[in-house]
Amino acid sequence: MAQPKTKLERLRKTNFLSQKEVAEELGVSQQFYHKIESGKSRLNIEMARTLKEIFHLGTIDELLDEVS
Repeated sequence: MAQPKTKLERLRKTNFLSQKEVAEELGVSQQFYHKIESGKSRLNIEMARTLKEIFHLGTIDELLDEVS
């Protein structure tokens, strides 16, 4: 099995979620979430807040420190 390439991918897999499931929580397409996860598109603040909750993080900074 391939190792996760990004923090978002690692968090998603640690939480046993698919890209489609995370995308649905964010209200975006799976294709768009894939672009975010692979670094081809950027998160907005609302998406970052939602991901913080999905991945059970204490602060958005925990997410952004390794995404940027």
